[in-house]
Amino acid sequence: MNAFSSRPFLYYFMSNTIALLGIWIQKIGVGWLTWEITESTFWTSFVTLALMAPAGILGPFFAVLAEKWDMRKASLTLKILMFLVGVLIWYIQFIDAHTLFSLAFLSILQGLLSACYHPVRLVFVSVVVPRKLLASAIGLNSASFNSSRVIGPALAGLSIAFFDLQTTFFIAMLAYIPLIPVLIYMPLRPRKISPKSTNNYFDRLIEGGRIALNTPIIFKGLFIVLINAFFVRGMLEIQPTIAGEILNASSTSLSLITATAGVGALLASIWIGISKNDGTKRIKSLVPMLFIGLIVSSIIALTSNLFIMSFLFIFIGFSTTTVGIGTQTIIQLEVDDLYRARVLTWWSSTSFGALTIGGVLLGSIGEFIPLSYAMFTMPIMGFLIFKLVVFYKFKNNFI
Repeated sequence: MNAFSSRPFLYYFMSNTIALLGIWIQKIGVGWLTWEITESTFWTSFVTLALMAPAGILGPFFAVLAEKWDMRKASLTLKILMFLVGVLIWYIQFIDAHTLFSLAFLSILQGLLSACYHPVRLVFVSVVVPRKLLASAIGLNSASFNSSRVIGPALAGLSIAFFDLQTTFFIAMLAYIPLIPVLIYMPLRPRKISPKSTNNYFDRLIEGGRIALNTPIIFKGLFIVLINAFFVRGMLEIQPTIAGEILNASSTSLSLITATAGVGALLASIWIGISKNDGTKRIKSLVPMLFIGLIVSSIIALTSNLFIMSFLFIFIGFSTTTVGIGTQTIIQLEVDDLYRARVLTWWSSTSFGALTIGGVLLGSIGEFIPLSYAMFTMPIMGFLIFKLVVFYKFKNNFI
């Protein structure tokens, strides 16, 4: 049975997807404005990736605390605060007063709130639907998050091209609103909290990491996410830098490459939504998807033609979204309710932390050599590292 048969989940899914799109629209708008102000590949990459960095660094720490939070109150509080940051970003643009400092500060602040909200979001779906619908809800929730990471930037690129940044920030701000009344009124199931859980914060933190590392299928999923995020997704996250440095600072160019990546992400979400693979089969399908992402990422670096690059970004959007949804779904299905937040944030920390470092590294190298050189080399390094680890750690028996 599909989780959409649950009306509360349907309302939550729709409003939460809109809110997630708002986050990524805002992120690309801030990144593009940073490029216009600084024309620096480093600072544009830094500000753009500030939204993910706190989740990558602090995710597991917040997850331990989130396991004891009231899910409704935590979700409401964090979403309202994120909305208010969105209001500030829009208002400062409205009075034409943004600087590099304001953009960096507000991006980091929004990133901290997102890091707090991420473990709440991952656990929240389990208190919305009954157990028999959980697998479907997990898959749909994962698809919503991962596809929004690419479709949101696509919408931002189109908004910047056809309207302006003030309108783009206003749209992003409004996107937070529909979720708030849904969170207030929707019924929630009681959540299981272990009576045996130790009160030692660091013991619980380490326990989540131990479960992730000692469960073979989860460990493999995290390794795939690491390679994908560092060597492929980092390129998606610095699309404003690519548009400015390689495609000559055209907002039309930004809108096209973000839109085509969004098409790829949407196709991946649909494909995974209709597939019936179990965890083992998902791992088998994710490895070729990872390789496609690495290969196409290197090819993108060889062209400065807008239309060829846009076509290739369809494959990047498809492969990275497939890897993201697939690995997150595997972990959701393998982990007990008691450990879900702690273990899943190791997924988000691996993903966000790696793509943040990969993206900033690309932007930093672009300050000294042509950005295309780094874009060509990094995926090749990722492929070699993957093959070496599979050979020495898994004895070529990865799947």
